[in-house]
Amino acid sequence: MKGYCVYLRKSRADVEAEARGEGETLSRHSNMLMELAKKQDLNVVKIYKEIVSGDSIAARPQMQSLLADVSECRYAGVLVAEIERLARGDTIDQGIVAQAFRESSTKIVTPAKTYDPDNEFDEEYFEFSLFMSRREYKTIKRRMQGGRLASVKEGNYISSAAPYGYRKVNPEPKVHTLEIVPEEAEMIRLMYSLYLEGHGAKYIANELDRIGISPQKSTSWEPSSIKKILSNPLYCGMLSWKTKSDGDALYKGRHEPIITEEVFLAVQQKKRTDPAAQLRPNDKLMNYYHNILYCQNCGHQMKRRFIAGSGHEHMLCACRECRGKVVSSTVEAVDEAVIAALRYRITGLEKLRYSGADEKRSKPDKKVPLMAELEKAKRQLSKLYDLLEKEIYDTDTFLERSKKVNDKIRSLEAAVRETEIEKKPSQLPPDEAVRRLQNVIDSFSDSAPEEKNRLLHTALRRIYYYKTERASRSNPSSDLLLSAEFL
Repeated sequence: MKGYCVYLRKSRADVEAEARGEGETLSRHSNMLMELAKKQDLNVVKIYKEIVSGDSIAARPQMQSLLADVSECRYAGVLVAEIERLARGDTIDQGIVAQAFRESSTKIVTPAKTYDPDNEFDEEYFEFSLFMSRREYKTIKRRMQGGRLASVKEGNYISSAAPYGYRKVNPEPKVHTLEIVPEEAEMIRLMYSLYLEGHGAKYIANELDRIGISPQKSTSWEPSSIKKILSNPLYCGMLSWKTKSDGDALYKGRHEPIITEEVFLAVQQKKRTDPAAQLRPNDKLMNYYHNILYCQNCGHQMKRRFIAGSGHEHMLCACRECRGKVVSSTVEAVDEAVIAALRYRITGLEKLRYSGADEKRSKPDKKVPLMAELEKAKRQLSKLYDLLEKEIYDTDTFLERSKKVNDKIRSLEAAVRETEIEKKPSQLPPDEAVRRLQNVIDSFSDSAPEEKNRLLHTALRRIYYYKTERASRSNPSSDLLLSAEFL
């Protein structure tokens, strides 16, 4: 004969009640359910104790074990304090729980009622109870979030742990704020200072380890921790509130800032436009395209990575929006394309020098016809949406045609961008520009990575990278396109 099991779980309300000294929840529930089992002559063979309080099944390991055992029909029933203890998450979790008990014909025994999944009325009552518990949970959560947001707007710090550089204090009732820890605050200022001097997170982490400074919960610093500190507006006196719909909002905190707002904004600007190379103190720069090569699709810097399958170092865009759109190239292929672009630039400058023509006036304005084509393509895309809404096009036809139009728009935008780069007059005299370009070509292949980076900076502002087709044996050609912005 099958036995019964007991499932125990704390809710957030239980945790708060325990903090007020109302007793340990799991012990009370365990005693109550064991008395119920004795009263109904039920043989309890196992107890599942959920220590954590999670919103979903994925965050509750004991619930996962229980459902696995229930699915294998190991128990005649499960004793639980309330039906809500089984599932108060989203409708998917509730469906998983209901299906497991229904298919295994496992009863649910509570002090108020015993639910038999083979009974049609009990099944409906069980599903209705889950629905009502979910509704109640969402209402409570909404009220809690509203209260937390109101507290943040008043300048209170509501997180459970204080960040590095601060300690939590309560100067008045219902006032939760932070107090500066002087020795840690000096390290925060050092981090910001080092980053503005051009050092990356790896360097800063290793430098702090070298001088014997440890983080709060570890013996050594991680670059990811440094990056979080450098991105946290709390250090300039602000509190951040994140929402899925509206993004991040900032509110003035009660706490004293460690750094000025100007320093914080300067670091954010540097991270966007001129990020530091991620080097350890004794490392040497290996990506000689640092602060030179950028993705034309998203504008982020290209990264140098070793691709195990190819056996080569590649230049690639690590930005999420470029996955599947922008294809990587070997470093050697990028080097060849860059040198070819430099030679082409020299040829163009020499033609201008010998003809005596002005570079800006000698070229017709290519941007005007391209902009006209771009506007035409955008109108065409808008018409496709109208045709879809009027049900003249089905979804498949719309997707097929809109893909072609979007590809055309991206191509035209790239061409417009290239003409804008071309239209910029060279800041260097042609003779000086040719001398620098030729020096890069002559010295590039035999130079160390740091020297290559320096050489490229003498002749170029930026190079924009774009490639959409992966080369193969059947298709050895490459559509690699580099748009260079020269000095």
